[in-house]
Amino acid sequence: MNGAFAEVVVALPVQGRYHYRVPKHLAERVRVGARFLVPFGKRKVTAVIVRADVTPPDAIEPVDLEEALDDEPALSTELLDLCAWIADYYEAPLGEVVRAALPAGSSVSASEVIVLSDTGRAAIDGDGVALPTKERDLLARVAARKVRTAGLTKAARATLEALLERGLVERGERRANRVRLRRERTARLIVPLEQAREASARSPRRWAVLDALASGQTVLVEPLAAQLPHAKETLRALANAGLVELADREAPLEAFAAGEDLAPSTPPELTTEQAHAVAELTAALPALPALPALPAPADAPPPPAPFLLHGVTGSGKTEVYLRVIAEALARGKTALVLVPEISLTPQLAARFRARFGDQVAILHSGLRDTARLGEWSRLRRGEATIAVGARSAVFAPLDRLGVIVVDEEHDGSFKQDEGVKYQARDVALVRAQRAGALCVLGSATPSLETAAHAERGNYRKLVLTERPTSRPMPTVEVVDLRTWMPDGEAMLSAPLRAAIAETLAAGDQVILFLNRRGFATFVLCRACGHSFRCPQCSVSLTYHRRQDRLVCHYCGHKRPVPETCPKCHVKGSIERKGLGTEKVADTLAAEFPSARVARLDRDVASGAGVERILARVASREVNLLVGTQMVTKGHDFPGVTLVGVLCADTGLDLPDFRASERTFQLLAQVAGRAGRGERAGRVIVQTYRPDAPAVVAAAAHDYTQFFRSELAARAEIGYPPHGRLIAVRIDGKEEHDVAAMAARVAQAAEAIARRPDLGGVVEVRGPVPAPLERLRGRSRWQVWLRSADRHALRRVARATAAIEVPTGVRVGLDVDPISTM
Repeated sequence: MNGAFAEVVVALPVQGRYHYRVPKHLAERVRVGARFLVPFGKRKVTAVIVRADVTPPDAIEPVDLEEALDDEPALSTELLDLCAWIADYYEAPLGEVVRAALPAGSSVSASEVIVLSDTGRAAIDGDGVALPTKERDLLARVAARKVRTAGLTKAARATLEALLERGLVERGERRANRVRLRRERTARLIVPLEQAREASARSPRRWAVLDALASGQTVLVEPLAAQLPHAKETLRALANAGLVELADREAPLEAFAAGEDLAPSTPPELTTEQAHAVAELTAALPALPALPALPAPADAPPPPAPFLLHGVTGSGKTEVYLRVIAEALARGKTALVLVPEISLTPQLAARFRARFGDQVAILHSGLRDTARLGEWSRLRRGEATIAVGARSAVFAPLDRLGVIVVDEEHDGSFKQDEGVKYQARDVALVRAQRAGALCVLGSATPSLETAAHAERGNYRKLVLTERPTSRPMPTVEVVDLRTWMPDGEAMLSAPLRAAIAETLAAGDQVILFLNRRGFATFVLCRACGHSFRCPQCSVSLTYHRRQDRLVCHYCGHKRPVPETCPKCHVKGSIERKGLGTEKVADTLAAEFPSARVARLDRDVASGAGVERILARVASREVNLLVGTQMVTKGHDFPGVTLVGVLCADTGLDLPDFRASERTFQLLAQVAGRAGRGERAGRVIVQTYRPDAPAVVAAAAHDYTQFFRSELAARAEIGYPPHGRLIAVRIDGKEEHDVAAMAARVAQAAEAIARRPDLGGVVEVRGPVPAPLERLRGRSRWQVWLRSADRHALRRVARATAAIEVPTGVRVGLDVDPISTM
């Protein structure tokens, strides 16, 4: 087959790799990791080169690469290899992984459109052109932009061909990309200055332009044209004479605006434990790379083992990160810092920028696509050397990676729950291992899996048991709600109400935690008992007073609250029951009128809204903050001396094997927000189950006690960290079809698991409906696979994924699931 070929992955959720012929004019642009626009079916999509100069299968019909989308490869070979590992481990299409690795909004697609020609426009305007009725009707649809070639019937296609032959319409192309990379023209002198002057016949215009190019450096044309009239025409003449080279390049996008400039911070004095941790971590950093970079010799030392930095809340883990990253930068390396929530990013980014300035780039979904692409571009060009961001920042385009930090590594939001279901913490571990970089997992409440790895010696463990200030950990008081009856409006017991009043009177701040949004968590008719549930999901609708709407927190469905019950038709019988953060905040504002109350939850805070609320708390403009788990995530407010947990039991009885672990982590983390300044902290935990292991351990600040008890409980059922899990999730519109497919999956898994070569090491559980049985209009079932043998587990899982699936039903694998919901 004639010509060179390249192997690509299309940035779509499809399996397989594809071969495209390389046109001669694009040959120099074909490099591994470069993005191209390619024909794919009836449209054009973004593809990434994974191998250049390959021999395609003989049977394929040659199709050309169409357009290069980048000056430099968008993905490095290291990142492409990481994508291939993710696709293999998480049983995901490689194209979907590559799409996740590219910056949001940067993919380009194109589809064919039919547009009016000048002749067609004249016909529409009525210039006397006689057309059959079908042709005139289709021409009118084209004029109204209502024609898509993909949806035309055979008869309509024939009519369209007639219009094309008459020259009334033309084929065009519609591009779709949310963020466009701006191009800029550059000029560079390519001969000695004196030679260029001699060839310019003493032309003042040419000499003025040549003087501007005299340094031999690349110069932007637009600023030069603003200074020198006729510069563009003069440059074209100089280029035609072979004296100047004109070129186009990708223009850098503006970096993310960080707000007010921060004064450079002075590193504080380290505690003994912090100094020991910094010394151990810097000793494990990779050495300064040789220049130019050479392949590692066969006897090169293995990458450093991961570290678990287990430090109590407020123990100064961030300062340890800063010191280690400073040393990595001094060795010519780059750094990646992952945080679980965008609500954490602004505060952490501010500390990093105060220490490292513009070397820090921010990557998270709260940014506009343009800003995020701008930060990504700074990293790719090497202008920024530290990436700070949430889950997707694990794909940051960093060369010479020296250290990866995963802060709050236990947090469940590191696990992607849609699309490619990867765990960013584990991907970070693999990326560090492949890059020969140091990986640091930090937490006050490590996940059981991470703690077990440290106990087995797979990870090196460093501990920070004290806070840098002289203050001890906050005292924790457990209030038994069976004895202290809370009120129904804000769920405040007498001890907590009194503590809030005392704290506010002392001029300090209060955080109250309730893991429920909204004003009333369920609405019912007191006459007949009818409750309002989401028509798409198996959940009650929550009433939000500010919107005056019933809202589903899963699919976003909204409806007004009716005055009359739709079932019994009794008017005025609708009651709002339960409580959420909105109701608590409103009640507290009325009960403590001098308090400055704010809420922090998904309803009021997203993107810049999070930053505004956190800034108001930091400046003490707010002294009473009510929130969901967003308030538990690593915030550092020295003025907070009281933390109240309104109900510690909300997550304990969820049908999930991690329910107790999550409850302990939430309680321990929110308790850690108190007493981080000069004044002692106090925590009040309200609960109906004061003897629950998670509550007892969190009240005692005793991680070890909880770890031991929960580890033993998991051992009895063989759940992580004592075994591995893969969830086969089946969903579809029709419940009967989904249940039948789930039964087939379970039968196939059982048949394979019983094979003699697998030795019965894989246990199949299910099929069962998911605890949240219906979501966004789709029924959901599950089959769970468990084994201590990872390879046997994958063989069974892959076999179930190979079963033919009926139309309207989806079957997906969730490797290392973190939730049964």
